[in-house]
Amino acid sequence: MGNRTFLSVANADAQSIDYEHIAFETNNFLAPVWFCLVSREQFQRYGERLMEAWSRIRPHMDEPDVETLPEWESFSDAFEWQIPWSEAAEQMRLSLPRTLARYPMLAAPVQVWLDTLSTHVRLYPDPVIHLELSQYFSFSDDPVLYLKDIEEYVSLWQSPHPSQAKVWQEAAESGYRLGGKHLPWREHEAVEAEHVMETKAAQSEPPTSAKRSSKWRQEFYIWLFTILCAALFLIVYVKTSSFWLASLGFLVPVSVPVLWHILFERSGNTFSHRPKTDAALEKNNSLSSSDASGMEHFDGNSLIAADGLQTGSEEDPSIPTLIPWPQITQAEAISSHEIVLTISADHPPVPVAPVHLRVDGQLSAKDTASAINAIALAYQMAASAYD
Repeated sequence: MGNRTFLSVANADAQSIDYEHIAFETNNFLAPVWFCLVSREQFQRYGERLMEAWSRIRPHMDEPDVETLPEWESFSDAFEWQIPWSEAAEQMRLSLPRTLARYPMLAAPVQVWLDTLSTHVRLYPDPVIHLELSQYFSFSDDPVLYLKDIEEYVSLWQSPHPSQAKVWQEAAESGYRLGGKHLPWREHEAVEAEHVMETKAAQSEPPTSAKRSSKWRQEFYIWLFTILCAALFLIVYVKTSSFWLASLGFLVPVSVPVLWHILFERSGNTFSHRPKTDAALEKNNSLSSSDASGMEHFDGNSLIAADGLQTGSEEDPSIPTLIPWPQITQAEAISSHEIVLTISADHPPVPVAPVHLRVDGQLSAKDTASAINAIALAYQMAASAYD
C-alpha cells in the first residue's frame, strides 16, 4: 500500500485512463524526471484550478457527507492534470539542456527514462500526458503544501542551482527514485504472451491420477532393476567365488542409469528456457545509472547550450560555432576528454563527416556524450509530435 502517483500516456480522445496507459509509477514520493515535461505556465494553471476548487470545498470539509457534495467532485476533478504532448515535448526540449549541462551525470538514466516514454508516446496520433498525483496530496491534506512540493520539482528543471545537488544525488542513486517504476509498452505484450504460455503449460499438465500412475511405474522399474542387479551379483559370485568380480558386476549396470541421470539433468538445466522472474523484471524496470557518488553542480563552460552544442571551433570555418540539436544524430566518447559527433545529412551546412570536440577538463566525456544523446533523443521525440 501507499500513496501512489502515476504518469500515463493516452490519446486525446480517450474516455478513461486505464492500467495499460500507465508508463511510470511511484509509491510515496514524486519522481523528479517527470517534471521536465511541466512548464511554469502549466504548473500555474494547475495550481490556480486546484486552489479555486479548494476554496469552494473548504467550508464543508467538516461535514460528514462532504464526499457527496458537488464541490467535492469539482475538487477531485481539479487534480486531473493533462498536458498535450506537443506542450510537454516543447518544455522537455527546454528543460533537458539547462539541467544536463549542470548535472551531466544524470544523462544516462534520463535517456533510459526517455526511451521508455517514447514507447508509449509513439502509440498514439495525438498523445496526452496524464499526471495523477492526488494520492500524494494525502500526505498533507493542504493544497498549499502540496503545490509547494511540486513547485520545487519544477524548479529543478527551470533553474538548476548548486543547492539542488543533494536532491539529484539521492534520486540518481536509485533509478526508481529518479523516474519511478516503469515498463516499456513493448514489454507489456511480451509479459502478456508469457503469461498465456504459462497458463497453457499449466493446462497441458497431466491430471493428478496420471502423475501418480507415472510415479508408480518409475518405482516399479527401479525395484525390478535392483533385483536384477542383485541376481547378477549372486550369479557372478557363485561362478567365480570372487567377491570383487561380483561387486563389479553389480556396480557397472547400476552406474549406467545414475550417470545418464546426472548428464541429462545437467544438459536440461543448461538448455532449458526459464521465464523471467520478478527479480529479472524489476531489473529491467530499473533505470540504469552511472555511479552517482560525487554528484556535483558543474559551473564551468559547458558545450551544452539551450539551442545546440557549442563547438568552440572558431578557427575551423567548416564547423559552425553552434550545432543545433536537431542536426546531431549521436555522440560518442572516444577518450576521457574527447567526443565525436555524428551529424545528420539532412541538415546542411554542417559537414556530414564526424565532428571531434574536446570537453572541459572538469567533465567526463562519457557523461557529456550521454547528455548530448539524451537531448538529441528528446528533440527527435518532440519532432514526432508535429509529424
